[in-house]
Amino acid sequence: MKSTEKKELLSRPYAERQLIVVLSDDQIKAQQRYTEEQVESKFVKALRTISTIIAPSPIALAEATLEIYKGILNLREQGIKTLSISQSEASRIKFPPGHPRFGVLYIAHPAAPNVYFPFAQFHRLTFEHKFSEAVILLMSLGADFLEVHHINGWSKEFSSKMDISIPHVNVGGGFEASSANKSGSEILFTANFIGNASSALPDNLVWFYHEPTWQQIAEGRLKYGMKDFSLSVRYEDDLGVNMGLKAAATKAKLEIGGRFEDHQSTMWEIVGNFG
Repeated sequence: MKSTEKKELLSRPYAERQLIVVLSDDQIKAQQRYTEEQVESKFVKALRTISTIIAPSPIALAEATLEIYKGILNLREQGIKTLSISQSEASRIKFPPGHPRFGVLYIAHPAAPNVYFPFAQFHRLTFEHKFSEAVILLMSLGADFLEVHHINGWSKEFSSKMDISIPHVNVGGGFEASSANKSGSEILFTANFIGNASSALPDNLVWFYHEPTWQQIAEGRLKYGMKDFSLSVRYEDDLGVNMGLKAAATKAKLEIGGRFEDHQSTMWEIVGNFG
């Protein structure tokens, strides 16, 4: 797939590229030979013609491709914009380990255009990514202590399943779960970073530029020597990835990549101080 085709996908508005299904290059070629309006029998015939050259089992390929394509059309008929992309194009997109898989419905990351998550894990992975960025931001700005409070939404059980990767290069201390309470709120995590002399914005931020309060904390630290901070990590919009979409995908016989974890409107507050 040409790079210009990649650019075409990622430059589209979020609503148009939010949902994708990955197909093999050969399946895409077969699909493109006929438009959605052409009869199913002609589509199968085209698939079988191409499959005789590229696969030892043309009928199996034709039937498998047709089922996936019918699922995509089913979603479109329900008013749900869904794109099919080739395996070549998918290789230029970031997926979790083990992905992409053919026939699975993927959802675009709301802040990083080249990242897609399986439907079932979308909310957990998106919130996890946002929270991790908030912590990395605070560490890079020189935090020597932070404490994460649950305000509403996902709490201790959810946090225990998060895959949080916190770098400790030139920073002492640890990052661990806690069940202590302070001011009536549950403390989910605490972290100490001994001798953290960092004072800069980290690279590859994506959420930061959509969060004015995060920007204010960064400015306060970098320009005015701020010592204490309170940063909120909010996750309030389900982006249409909900039980209704799950039902539509199930009806269309598309895979969702596991057990669906539904959205919860969530806010965690990170408090602490800079060295």
